[in-house]
Amino acid sequence: MSTTTASSVLRKYLAPLSFKRSAYDPLLNAVGNSQVVLIGDGSHGTYEFYAHRANITQRLIEEKGFNAIAFEADWPDAFRLNRYVHGTGSIKNARSALDDFERFPKWMWKNEVMPPFLDHMKEHNEAVIKSTGDPSKKVSFYGLDLYSLHRSADEVLRYLDRVDPEGAKAARKRYNCFERFGEDTTRYAYEAQFGLAKDCHQEVIRNLHDLLRNHQRYIAEQFEKDGQFGHPAQEQFMAEMNALVVRDAEEYYRTMMAEDTKSWNLRDDHFARVLVEIAHHLGTTTESGNRRADAKIVVWAHNSHIGDARATDMGTRRGEINVGQRCRELFGDDNVFNIGFLTGTGTVTAAYEWDEPPQLMTMNKPLSGSIEELLCESSDDDAIVIIKQIKDSVEGFAKKSEVSPQLTNLLNISRYQRFIGVIYRRRTEIVSHYSRCKVADQYDAIAIVKNSRGIQPLEREESWKGAHRGDLDLTFPFGY
Repeated sequence: MSTTTASSVLRKYLAPLSFKRSAYDPLLNAVGNSQVVLIGDGSHGTYEFYAHRANITQRLIEEKGFNAIAFEADWPDAFRLNRYVHGTGSIKNARSALDDFERFPKWMWKNEVMPPFLDHMKEHNEAVIKSTGDPSKKVSFYGLDLYSLHRSADEVLRYLDRVDPEGAKAARKRYNCFERFGEDTTRYAYEAQFGLAKDCHQEVIRNLHDLLRNHQRYIAEQFEKDGQFGHPAQEQFMAEMNALVVRDAEEYYRTMMAEDTKSWNLRDDHFARVLVEIAHHLGTTTESGNRRADAKIVVWAHNSHIGDARATDMGTRRGEINVGQRCRELFGDDNVFNIGFLTGTGTVTAAYEWDEPPQLMTMNKPLSGSIEELLCESSDDDAIVIIKQIKDSVEGFAKKSEVSPQLTNLLNISRYQRFIGVIYRRRTEIVSHYSRCKVADQYDAIAIVKNSRGIQPLEREESWKGAHRGDLDLTFPFGY
């Protein structure tokens, strides 16, 4: 099918995308009563992706009852945001809540969109308590990633020092297995992978096991001090999840030097495992007491994570899985809706190499034959395409169905798709950033931002040569 023919077909299914509240209505209708909504981004440095995602999330929370946001960030960093929006601790403002994001790439979450969005979520939680008195209806923030091996271990020990000093001594001794490697996870990865040092696999498993075994006891003993350090069940959950991060991070670093695909899969399996734990932790018991209603979660991550890997070359040729695929498998396809955000031209905030400062870079125009080119040629402005929709069936269960077989067939023609993470290499863009995908199987909806701009880092960077937008006193929702 020629691009011209494909464009004429696709135009029938395009809906305008803007920052107007009503522009998101088709998407909210298609989401239906799903439990997990994954909202992706084609780069980690595009303003419109973050702003649209925040606006959509607000409506999912207020209109669909979603009560958790899980995003591609380290657990300790994200939990500081959680404390801020819950009004616990002594975090003075939203910018301070972002202070723990010190690992590259800081701009991925320490950017112009996050402070006003966090403040809105904090105000939302305060209003929920005032109107309902039900803390289960408050929104929580959690991190999905596993790079925080040492910081998560420190959090576990800090918790145990408070609730079980003797248990803390035993856990500290086990975590000291990492001491000879210092903070250098790459050194641990190298020496453990090639048998130059004993790995710490059994030690991290034992610490997680002990926390889980003492779950009820720790919570019961801490209820007497409720309010001193936060809710006991929440603090126990935080400790258990940090211990899970340490366990999964140890395995990730132990395999990453020799097996790229295995380490990728370990990471996305961790994402999925965290989502399941969050859903159960925030779930509520029905009035009958016989069934537990799990939490409803919005996931923020890159398109390479949230789009079903089975519909991409990354999955079919390299054997990679991702959290989008796992969510469909674990929660059921009818309960999961994923949205991919793509861009045409404009600028993007990214680095040339890992650990280098951010630059504001001009993107190449979309590759000939790519899904981005097709979407840009089919629409005069930004647009969204609903590929599938979730509706309640006659039996009362959620059921996902395609909007049109014609649309599905058109979008399932294998095409190139651009993936820009925190690194962007213009000169080798085709081999560095493109992969072939079948979009209708990969996503339930796709959005195209025809001309986007790079997101502004919250902290001034001499390397970032964009126009700084004053003191970033942006209001939320964005563009309403």
